[in-house]
Amino acid sequence: MDGTDWEWVRRVQNGETDAFETLIQRHQKPIFNLLYRLLGDIDEASDAAQEVFLAAYRAIQEFRGDALFSTWLYRIAVNQAMTRRKRLAADLSRRAAFDSNDPEEARDPLADLPHPGPDPAQEAERKEAHVRVQQGLNGLKEEEALIILLHDLQGLPYEEIARILKVPLGTAKSRLHRARLALKTKLAPYYDSSRMEK
Repeated sequence: MDGTDWEWVRRVQNGETDAFETLIQRHQKPIFNLLYRLLGDIDEASDAAQEVFLAAYRAIQEFRGDALFSTWLYRIAVNQAMTRRKRLAADLSRRAAFDSNDPEEARDPLADLPHPGPDPAQEAERKEAHVRVQQGLNGLKEEEALIILLHDLQGLPYEEIARILKVPLGTAKSRLHRARLALKTKLAPYYDSSRMEK
């Protein structure tokens, strides 16, 4: 898997379709993680990741290398996630009229994910914090949650985020600052201010 993404893209563009597998292997995990955090469902994230790579493969001839391949791929993933979120929201509102008010159906899907840990008390606290952060992110505007996910959870630099979101660098920075403040406000009832400062 040596070589840059651009070299592998060029190989695919020149007809070596098997080279796309290398690009998938390099980017599958971060793309899936982003989609999972945006969609909150493993199956949806998995399906969306497949769609992202299929869309990238279909459009690979259009990729010119003006931005990093990963930036281009993240843009496709963000678009895919936003489309799916809208569809899921519409499906949920349609089903809500027919579903019962069973509290089990309204549970957070992240709450049951296994997270191995040595200390059950620490594990319970970590799970609770994870659920609260996810709920806080879910309560943010879409663009606020997205920029926090891209920078703080995916570790992308400001420059790449600006390219993904198609905004100036300063706008990306100010949006992240505002999004963090909004998340802090959402989480404030659960944490004292001294812990939130860290």
